[in-house]
Amino acid sequence: MSADWEAPGVLVKARKPEDYKPIDLSSIALYSMVLGRRTKDVPSLKDMPLARRLMTRLLSSKAKWPLVEASLNLLGRRYLT
Repeated sequence: MSADWEAPGVLVKARKPEDYKPIDLSSIALYSMVLGRRTKDVPSLKDMPLARRLMTRLLSSKAKWPLVEASLNLLGRRYLT
């Protein structure tokens, strides 16, 4: 077994049983990181709220850390959820 070089985490080794039969999960609403809420549909990035889209771009940029605190204060945390 090798070490987790990025960060310690949970690793699972699993195997499907021989008589595996998939079940319909379409009626279960899963949490969407794009929308910030539960949904039964798979949303596109176009459906993401503007404030969340801006924060996603900001957090993925190289200049993120100096701007994160200022952005959170400017937008307010209530608009990001």
